[in-house]
Formats: sequence, C-alpha cells, structure tokens
Amino acid sequence: MDIYLATEHAYHFIPQFNVEVARDRVEQKKVSLIAGTLGSLFSRAKPEDLQLTTVENRVEPFWLLEASSRTVYDRARTYTIPASGTEVRSVTVMGTDFPAVPQPKGEPAFTLTGVEHCVQELETRQTFDGITGAKADLLKYAGAAKTEIADITAFTPDGVLVIPPQVKANAVVRQVTAEVVQPVQNVQTIHEERVDIKTVDLNFRPIYAFEYEWAAKNKRVVIEFDPLTGEMRTGGKRWSDQIKSMVTRDLIFDITADAFGTIVPGGSIAVKLVKAVVDRKK
Repeated sequence: MDIYLATEHAYHFIPQFNVEVARDRVEQKKVSLIAGTLGSLFSRAKPEDLQLTTVENRVEPFWLLEASSRTVYDRARTYTIPASGTEVRSVTVMGTDFPAVPQPKGEPAFTLTGVEHCVQELETRQTFDGITGAKADLLKYAGAAKTEIADITAFTPDGVLVIPPQVKANAVVRQVTAEVVQPVQNVQTIHEERVDIKTVDLNFRPIYAFEYEWAAKNKRVVIEFDPLTGEMRTGGKRWSDQIKSMVTRDLIFDITADAFGTIVPGGSIAVKLVKAVVDRKK
C-alpha cells in the first residue's frame, strides 16, 4: 500500500466582526442568553446586574483533513443462471457445456465461475477539534476568509491568545486513513492500493469570550461570540489561565510511516510525500 501525503499547512481565519462590535451585540442580549442557559435565577436579573469583568480575544485550533483511497483488485465469483425451462438439461457457453441442475423452486440453473475486475474508491472530509482530537462539525468554516501562517512558531498576533493544539497531525491523519482504508471481500489479486491524504490543515479560528459577574449572587458566566458567523453562546470558558505550552512545528507536524502502523498491521507501507512536509530548518 502506498500512502501519498500532501504538505501540511496552517491558517488563521480572519474575523468578520471586531471585539467592539461583538461586545455591543453581547451586551444587548446578555440577559436573555444567560437566562436561557441557567434558568429562572438569571431570568430575574437586570442588565445592570450583569457586569463585564474580562474579555478574552483568542484563537482555537482545529484540523481539516481530506483523504481518499483507491483499490484495484480481482475477485472470483460464481454466477447461478436460470435456464429457460424445465426441459433444459445443459447449456453450452463459448464452447463449454454446463449441466442444468434442478432447483427447489423455479427453473433449473447452471453455474459459471468468473473473475470480477473491481475498483473500490472511498473519500472523506473531516474536521477535528485541535484540543481533544474528537470529530467536530466545523466544515462551515471551510470557505471563510483566511491567511496562511508562514511560520507557526512565530504566530503571536498582537492582543490575541493562541491556544496551542494538543492533538498532533499523526493522530488525525490516522483517523481519516482508517475511514478510507476498508477491507475488500473475496480478493484474488490486488493490483493497486493507494491512499491520498490530500489536505492536512491546522486552522486557528477566532473566538471572543466575555465573562460576566452577578456580584449579588456570586455567579459568573462566559458568553462566547463567534466573529466568523456572529453566533453567540453561553457555557464557554476562559483559557488565559490554563495555557502553558507553545506552538512548535516539529511537535505538531510529525507524520511518519509509523503513524499508519495501526491501520494496516504488519503491512508494508510506503509513505510518499507529494512535496516536502516539513522544513526542519524553520
């Protein structure tokens, strides 16, 4: 099996709303947003009861991968073909005589053995949370405006908290490879086995997190604003006190042939790079 791996890329999505616009929109809806999540206690709150304490402008990582596979193979197959009537005793096909065997139901039938020439093609396009590695429904961002990050180790936008991915490229590549590497049945001969990992993109999407406090009730809640879509939701969190690690290319983009060992145990796997995956000098 040959696995062709495309060059990895990193991108930063461009916010469509700035922090000031987001803050104004959140302020207008903070009471209804919080009450809808936390129930009757907050439904009794007045706008002035909920005071903004912190604003966090951050980017969160997610992976976008596209993969496909192509398997060309032959398999033996026996065909049972009904004859035209009960009076048929044998059938000659291309100079070979085949007996017509009575069947429990219907007309007598004869059998032919042949070789089917098959092509199995599979493809997938998936997004994964860059922190947990779980599948995430983030394809809605695929067409959003973004810029490529030339040097990920130097990606430190002014005033923006960068959440480093905790899941490396090899982990998500292994997941999409498992989806497109599926067994074929009754194989006689395999002529071609190929997997193309067409896209390995690490994306950073912006999030604005507004933390509100209801001091009289000693309650805090975080409202997150998505500056790509304008959507707002409660139940968010602040990350500024939890980030310890740094973003480094060597630790994130670490795909090797060993990453595929669990997909095809004992298989002879050649990982052929479409172009250089990592410039180790960066």
